[in-house]
Amino acid sequence: MRYITIFQFALLLITATVSDARVWKDQSGQPMTADFVETYDKGGETFVVFTKGDGMRYQVPLQRLSAEDQQYIADLQANDGVDPNLAAAERTVEKTPFEKAIFRDLVKRDGDRVISTNGGKLEPKEYYGIYYSAHWCPPCRGFTPKLIEYYNKASATHGNFEIIFVSSDRSEDAMEGYITEYEMPWLSLDFDKKDSAKQLTQFSASGIPCLVLVDRNGEILKHSYVGGKYVGPTSVLNELDRLLNEKEG
Repeated sequence: MRYITIFQFALLLITATVSDARVWKDQSGQPMTADFVETYDKGGETFVVFTKGDGMRYQVPLQRLSAEDQQYIADLQANDGVDPNLAAAERTVEKTPFEKAIFRDLVKRDGDRVISTNGGKLEPKEYYGIYYSAHWCPPCRGFTPKLIEYYNKASATHGNFEIIFVSSDRSEDAMEGYITEYEMPWLSLDFDKKDSAKQLTQFSASGIPCLVLVDRNGEILKHSYVGGKYVGPTSVLNELDRLLNEKEG
């Protein structure tokens, strides 16, 4: 096995040929592209063994690596040798049929515009609040700022939920004006897709504002209407808050 100096450690970048190798850095920021093999202890010091495209093995004192790389190795070993970043990627949650359906036709605010979200890039959430509302509705204009305030605060703490606005406005311009005027931070159903987006419109009732809390399969957890009686969106928001805090606890 070959022992390298810190100068040689930096020069190894020149001959790096392994396409899947990781770029490592020493304490001074000098890079080296190589594959991690193992660590071992000798004389009270820990060494890291790397391999490169030339088939040679190289060892570097662990303490010469950057703090970030030392932590990466610790995480790698704690994860039974599996790249922690790869493991996280493999844990990506697959969309349910309900999520695939509702993600297709969503838009979002981009400054003073409303643009498509390209549904395939959206990440699943544990809870969805379907918000039926319109600018022409005074009670809606009263509740929307409260929902925005809650959304912004809860997203920073929890993040495992999403609000989807389904407009009852009379035109696309009116809907987009509502979104941009109030700076809605959440997703919205494309105005032109309301007739075909049954997965999102199915929860609506006879009045607005109406907030409906559902899970990843579209099962209703809380509705603004209970037994045909309007109880309002605040009760739904309270239930969402309870569930999010329960998960955190």
